Amino acid sequence: MSINKRTFPYHQVKKGENLKILSEKYKIDSTKILLDNSISPKQIKEGVFLLIKR
Repeated sequence: MSINKRTFPYHQVKKGENLKILSEKYKIDSTKILLDNSISPKQIKEGVFLLIKR
């Protein structure tokens, strides 16, 4: 029996990145990034790790 595991990448926010840039980079809706990480846009700052689910 095999179990198909999905791994989701994490992204560490770099200097100058914002929600719009990350949304375009990963081609996913910015609201999805916020909901998947249970954060507000103001919490996206340099050094923060974000879960990116596609």
